[in-house]
Amino acid sequence: MFTRLTAAGLLALALAAPSQARELRVSSFEPAQGFYSAKILQPWIDEVNAKLSKSAQLRLYPGSILGAPPAQAELVKKGVADIALVVPTYTPGLFPLSGVVELPGLVKTGAMGADILNTLQEEGALDAEYADYKVIALFTTPAYRFFLTGDPVDDPAQLAGMKLRSPSKFGSELFEMAGASGVGIPAPQVYENLERGVVSGAAWVMDAYRTFRLDEVAPSISTTGFMAQPMSILMNRRSYDSLSEADRAAIDAMSGRATADWIAGVVDATDAEIEAAFRDEGKVTFTEPGAGKAALWQEAFAAAPELWIEEQPDPAAAAAALARAHEVAGP
Repeated sequence: MFTRLTAAGLLALALAAPSQARELRVSSFEPAQGFYSAKILQPWIDEVNAKLSKSAQLRLYPGSILGAPPAQAELVKKGVADIALVVPTYTPGLFPLSGVVELPGLVKTGAMGADILNTLQEEGALDAEYADYKVIALFTTPAYRFFLTGDPVDDPAQLAGMKLRSPSKFGSELFEMAGASGVGIPAPQVYENLERGVVSGAAWVMDAYRTFRLDEVAPSISTTGFMAQPMSILMNRRSYDSLSEADRAAIDAMSGRATADWIAGVVDATDAEIEAAFRDEGKVTFTEPGAGKAALWQEAFAAAPELWIEEQPDPAAAAAALARAHEVAGP
């Protein structure tokens, strides 16, 4: 009897004991087949998992399962997600200096945007805003194009009176400088709002244009590089610290500038591939700015740098970050 009770007790203890294996939740607000879920996060997860111990494996939770797009940074901070794809400008004021890449004309490619943000991070300019996180990667979109339901534009004056889907609060303020109005619309609802005429266009990137089939409702693309969007992959600091030394090393090896550069390469290559495919198909009209038009776009948004600096909690730090960003971007 004693032996049987002891065995039963041991079994009960074993069942009650917490497992040493731990699933690390990676949150994406995109569906599993979305660009960042399928081409960035899942390949990264697969490669990291091969380096991590079996007791700490990453798993993607796509489609906003863990929370809505603007909530991703908070999900990571609270530990609801261990890692998440975060758009810093979705939470105004939380990552202020990361928004420097939104300045019109500063960022043309994902490679340039990644270089700017990683330089600022490596030099300590972004330490305060990412203090609560383990930064996996900082990167950006390529420069946004204008997707329009009507005639294309190659002059900022042609935006006057339009309602456009805006990528951020600052994006809406930029539209106002050109006489347009910015409307905040979640990504899955952009198609419907374009179709119904609620907005006349959207400033966005080519992967979104294809993912959400915007060619069906916005067949005019103006290639004027407008602004870029900062992006990040962030990890809960406690989750990172709780890992074994070997597992932390595996995460470290897949973090930082090298990872951001890889992401930027995928972003830029995909952007170019999608544009080429739509050009070859011939159903979408692409309009490039005419001779002398670049100066008009610069003039229209000439007040943007000063406005952005004034809106930051530390204007002096913002001015320094913008100056450094221009140095990195070059002429």
